[in-house]
Amino acid sequence: MVHDAELEELGLYFPGAPFAAERLALLRYLLDQGASTADLVDYREELPGLALVLALRLTEALTLDELVAQSGVEPDMVLRIIRATGFPAPGAGERVLSPDLVHLCRLVPSAADIFGEDAIFQFVRVMGSTTGRLADALVSSFLANVEPLVRDEDPVGLEVAKANTLAASLFPQVVDGLDVLLRQHLVALRRSPSPDGEDGIEVRALGVGFVDLVDSTGIALAVPMGELGTLLTEFENVTADAVVTAGGRVVKLIGDEVLYTAPDPVTACLIALQLTDLMAAHPRLPHVRAGVAFGEVMLRDGDVFGPVVNLAARAAKAGAPGDVVVESGLADTAGIPSEPLGNLEVRGIGPVGLSRLTGRPVPVVT
Repeated sequence: MVHDAELEELGLYFPGAPFAAERLALLRYLLDQGASTADLVDYREELPGLALVLALRLTEALTLDELVAQSGVEPDMVLRIIRATGFPAPGAGERVLSPDLVHLCRLVPSAADIFGEDAIFQFVRVMGSTTGRLADALVSSFLANVEPLVRDEDPVGLEVAKANTLAASLFPQVVDGLDVLLRQHLVALRRSPSPDGEDGIEVRALGVGFVDLVDSTGIALAVPMGELGTLLTEFENVTADAVVTAGGRVVKLIGDEVLYTAPDPVTACLIALQLTDLMAAHPRLPHVRAGVAFGEVMLRDGDVFGPVVNLAARAAKAGAPGDVVVESGLADTAGIPSEPLGNLEVRGIGPVGLSRLTGRPVPVVT
């Protein structure tokens, strides 16, 4: 039992301070959730967030030496795995490593025997980056959407701490949801080996579209941050829905830009045309401009690379608000009316003739 006097000695509680009773209630709540006095001291500036740590911390963390001993994996390999997942190497005796990392440390050498060491560490880096982004998105969503609802009537953060505990109780369902989605995406993405790729490289002929909001910098300066976040969310929702519905794949959303792929030139162009129409009719979002290219791209870590991607991005920047700009030959291939815009020098390709799409595909008469 931790007494009030001990909390006072640690500088965590001052009986005569404003909201002293509420502060004591917060400390008692955290102690009831399993916090130690060392935890309270370590998190003294962010006590409400400690509730989430306590809810997710299943067992006592391991030191690096303990992780090495329990996994049976060489120390250099364990350190390499930790860094690949996106975490710094812990200091000597520092207890920050989850016991669940034992299983990952054992898995990596076995998987390396099948896929090769370079390939498996590349995959571990993707896992670390992806889960890091997921964690950041979850925390950001909580801070933006949950904490403000209770903060005004919560002078010390007790209600925020309780909300953290409640949010953590949903974590098992989040993990189950990730398992379901990963399996579904694996089934959807199953494909034959690339006929033109080298060992360790996948190459595909795909349509690549690049779409960005016009004058997003000006918008950011003109509206409050909260409204800017709402606008970017709307942009992401509209673009993602349009791309997926048309049969394309969103490769990445980068704030005010979206990069997508499509299986053929016509689909790639139609997606871009639909997005320019949707944004032109949107009551809050500004116009967009788009660039589309088609050709061989390298698929790696869920992203696409190569001169074709560069061409799509450069073509988008060459257009005016509402324009869809493509390589001139692509407009003819897709059967879409267009008008020439001149040539553009693209690194890795050379001079490219660009055209602006002016209509929809022309029906083929048989």
